[in-house]
Amino acid sequence: MDLHYWIVFVATVVGVSLIPGPSTFIAFAHGASFGAARAMLTATGNMGASLAQATAASAGLGLVVTSSASLFLAIKYAGALYLIFVGYQMWRSAAQRVSLDADAREKTPSSWRLMSGGFMVAASNPKAIAFFTALFPQFLSPAGNSTGQLVTMVVLVGVSAFSVAAFYGLLGAWVRGMELSKAFMRRLYKTTGGLFVASGLGLAATAQSR
Repeated sequence: MDLHYWIVFVATVVGVSLIPGPSTFIAFAHGASFGAARAMLTATGNMGASLAQATAASAGLGLVVTSSASLFLAIKYAGALYLIFVGYQMWRSAAQRVSLDADAREKTPSSWRLMSGGFMVAASNPKAIAFFTALFPQFLSPAGNSTGQLVTMVVLVGVSAFSVAAFYGLLGAWVRGMELSKAFMRRLYKTTGGLFVASGLGLAATAQSR
């Protein structure tokens, strides 16, 4: 593809990724809770999930998921339950997150937990596979090496996913650095948790209507 098409492709992926959703919520929450450096681990997990979804789509597995109603619904319900669980945990622990003292900081989640959290939240929505399955053919050039083009698309998806999650993580870290009132921060965490629950319920509702 010409450079112009690559730019349009990246702009499309980044534009969709920037829309607030579970992946951006958790990156923001981890940035606000644990700082910018720890939020990068969440962004790495998000990137891993996006790479896996894009690879599945490019390998043709996306067609299997989108054509099998039972498999698609099973993944959607599992993802919905996970999002609701994460949101509930975040809402319930809002006060504890705000009042982090020296002892609480020692209980900061491990690097693995932060990465796996970012991965699981991003992977909880099978619509990403459907999106990539529909998107990739729009940018494939029959005159070029299709394998090379698909590999490049998958890599660009991963870079875009990491960049967007990192942006939201840094935004959360910036809010953390502002030292806002504890009452405001508690409301912020509860709102973020509520958005997770709403996302999970919305995903479950769309699964029922499929």
